[in-house]
Amino acid sequence: MSEGVRIRDIGGKPGTTQRGFVKIGETPTGPINVPVVIISGRRPGPTLCLTAGVHATEYPGMDAVMRLSHDLRPEDISGVVIAVPVVNTVMFGARSGFLNPIDGQNLNRVAPGRPDGTLSEVLAYVLLNEIIGTADYHLDCHGGDLPEALLPYAAYNLTGDAAMDEKGEAICRIYSPRVFALFKDGGPLPPITGSVTYQATRRGVISVLTETGSAGGLDPADVQYRIKRIIDIMRYLKMLDGEPHVASGQLKAVTQFRVTARRGGLIRTDVKVGDELKAGQLLAEVVDVFGDVVERIEAPRDGIARIVWTHRVVNTGDSIVLCWVAEPAPPFPPLGAYTKP
Repeated sequence: MSEGVRIRDIGGKPGTTQRGFVKIGETPTGPINVPVVIISGRRPGPTLCLTAGVHATEYPGMDAVMRLSHDLRPEDISGVVIAVPVVNTVMFGARSGFLNPIDGQNLNRVAPGRPDGTLSEVLAYVLLNEIIGTADYHLDCHGGDLPEALLPYAAYNLTGDAAMDEKGEAICRIYSPRVFALFKDGGPLPPITGSVTYQATRRGVISVLTETGSAGGLDPADVQYRIKRIIDIMRYLKMLDGEPHVASGQLKAVTQFRVTARRGGLIRTDVKVGDELKAGQLLAEVVDVFGDVVERIEAPRDGIARIVWTHRVVNTGDSIVLCWVAEPAPPFPPLGAYTKP
């Protein structure tokens, strides 16, 4: 803490807030930069990295990180907060969902990246090695992208290291209002190995995926929910004073299933995120251009609607709903069981 955290030429001594840009690469018209804010507390403590805009049309996470980077004061913090309000600035400027419009790649599928790759690959490499890799903890702030209505949740990629995994689960449960997920290699909920959070955990960072927001929207309630949960996580990490809140009656995801259309046409459905679906329940009807029903789509098993796609016209193979299969989670242990002096 005597020297503080430094990322290239951004950083400073305890008690300061510094901001600047990290250059990733260039286009013919200029550089591609990533904004970084480093808030260095006056007291020693862990380093927490907040990233948003890996998918840069998922706006509530970006707004929450922007607001926190303004509102968190060094004098109130133990440790350091590294805030990256918009990771994928090219997508942000282009208002492009999922894929970088320059190289057509999904940043959350190309990690760990490479220093001599395309722009997305270089961005993943720099993000993991120069920014997230300097932290002890990491929250990646996602939400429903342009066609996705989404149930808020958090997920962690299990590592096999008991101390890391206990803390990762605790952070998931502090964030999640209802369902949380623990991804495991070879399990029924396998991780996405090209995701930023998976690769961060393999570098020793306790990295958690957080999801709030729907369909490219910017609902103030989603922004405030995320801010409150990040503050609760900082309280759990003893970076801020106060006790964190943990929702009661939580569910642990054990697997998931996706329902797709097999015919093309207009889709009629009233399924909403969070709905508890029963096997055999009618989820949607697909009608052709004459209004004739060409497909009736039923739930193959019980589940909780996690993502409902908002497109109203479907092709063969298009996703309709993605569902959690979940079971009651055990009682949340006393925070002292997780938090060590």
